Amino acid sequence: MSDQTGRRIVIRPDGRAETETFAVPSPGAGQVLIRTEYTAVSAGTELGSQEQPRAGDYYPGYSNVGVVVECGRDVEDIPPGTRVLSAGGHASHVVSAIGPPYMARVPDGASSRDAAFGVIGMVAMHGARKAAVQLGEHVLVTGAGMVGQLVTQLIPGDAAETLTVADLSEDRLAQASALGATHTICPGDGELAELHRAAVGEPVDIAVEATGYPQLLPSIIDVLRIGGRCVLLGSIWHREVTLDLMPLHEKEITLQGCHQPKCPDEPHAYYPYSKTYNSRAFLERVADGRVQVAPLITHALSPDDAGEAYRLLRDERDAALGVLFDFTGG
Repeated sequence: MSDQTGRRIVIRPDGRAETETFAVPSPGAGQVLIRTEYTAVSAGTELGSQEQPRAGDYYPGYSNVGVVVECGRDVEDIPPGTRVLSAGGHASHVVSAIGPPYMARVPDGASSRDAAFGVIGMVAMHGARKAAVQLGEHVLVTGAGMVGQLVTQLIPGDAAETLTVADLSEDRLAQASALGATHTICPGDGELAELHRAAVGEPVDIAVEATGYPQLLPSIIDVLRIGGRCVLLGSIWHREVTLDLMPLHEKEITLQGCHQPKCPDEPHAYYPYSKTYNSRAFLERVADGRVQVAPLITHALSPDDAGEAYRLLRDERDAALGVLFDFTGG
């Protein structure tokens, strides 16, 4: 298919989002060519990446669902017509290896729209696992974007005594409440600890920080109990904060970095939760209804509207939550 032309989203060095055409490559050995149906926007990663100075173009996206249309050599168990999740970008056609780390078959019970959030779901799954919530613990999730909404659903409800979600958007908080949060709070500057104490009456055992803005850390440290833990799940993107370490020291707080790509490509005895395992496990939860993605999808836009998609996620957080690019129109 080397003579076929596709289209993809590109971010220029000045920040403009455009679409461009490209020559669709043929798959090599152990690879398949996928015709994309939907791709999901990872707001934290993609907006953060656009903030970084660049001299060249940037091709965003890493959560792609489509149909296999051509197989390379040595591909026998994924025939054309198979729906798959891959780490392909926002492009009409992507080539992906069939093995680890990301490719997974999409179960029949999962729609392509929902499954397009599969890699983002893997981020949330890694965060829920790092949180390691124990029976009776009080949990706080800061940030009710897609990752925050998904990690809220993945934290075991029979383990957490309370599961509180904090965000500045009342609409996002209402959605989090509908999907399992026991409490929601909408803090202003410096009010997080006070509002949590008023709502729950207990300090936080573990906080999952899903906004990517380290300015929240002083307030999170304030609300954590002695010996509490904070999982840094949101993409920080070199954002800096001045932090007084004395409260961290006196309360013996643990800060846990959480970066999904550090999951191994292949399982091993000490950490069996590989990327392949996580992608399959997340999609199974979507297929059987244990994780709800459809209520979180607010926009399915044409790739030609990429600039508007990023504007919505940046400027209209009450209106935009789960944003997809729809490549089914040709």
